[in-house]
Amino acid sequence: MLQTVDRALRLLLLFEEVDQEYRVGEMAAMLGVDKSSASRLAATLANRGFLERAPGSEAFRIGPELGRLGVLNTGSSHNLIELARRPMENLATETAETVNLARLEDRKVVNIAQVDGAHLVGVGDWVGWKTEPHATANGKVLLAFTEDLPEDLSVQTPLEAFTRQTITNVKDLRSELERVRSEGWASTLGELEEGFNGVAVPVFDALGYCRASLSVSGPVYRVPPARLFEIAVLCKTAAGEISAYLGKTRNLH
Repeated sequence: MLQTVDRALRLLLLFEEVDQEYRVGEMAAMLGVDKSSASRLAATLANRGFLERAPGSEAFRIGPELGRLGVLNTGSSHNLIELARRPMENLATETAETVNLARLEDRKVVNIAQVDGAHLVGVGDWVGWKTEPHATANGKVLLAFTEDLPEDLSVQTPLEAFTRQTITNVKDLRSELERVRSEGWASTLGELEEGFNGVAVPVFDALGYCRASLSVSGPVYRVPPARLFEIAVLCKTAAGEISAYLGKTRNLH
């Protein structure tokens, strides 16, 4: 019994990256066991959700149950960034624009990771920057899906204006957050900086909590209003992949 448990744990430890895949023969060779033993171990772990079959393949990869247990360790930004890195890179390639991952800290939006797009004219390095949530797409998502608009902001009207497009009325912001919750994505059109647009979506963990927001942003001539929905769809797919790594069921829509 202990030997079987030890082998199962050693098999799980073979997976050093979230998107790594192994066939039964490869696992058997690395564990030093026969293929039938490796197959039984993998099948048992898959039945319990710790592994799963890769789509269209006989290979196995990390399953949602292992990701769910990992939620206990995703409170740190470092682990979340590690899980999000590949989907962020793919999103930057698909949109050719800058991708950011952000969290809400002390009612400020803090960008914790960034992947640049292909264009020479970018948006600069935003990692570590703190911005007001009502003026950014990331911030609207975090307000809508985490703690909502704090009640005490109602006495701070008007909210700070960064451009003529910034939402400064609390009632208008509440309406905007309702729309974000309904549609599952937020946008900003020159609300933080003139000529600068963005789209953001929530990233949920296995327990259904919004752990971060994922955004794509760029100058208006590359990210016009007509392109926002298309980018939002791509963002939702990437956020769904990150959520899957966090243990959430792999239903991206």
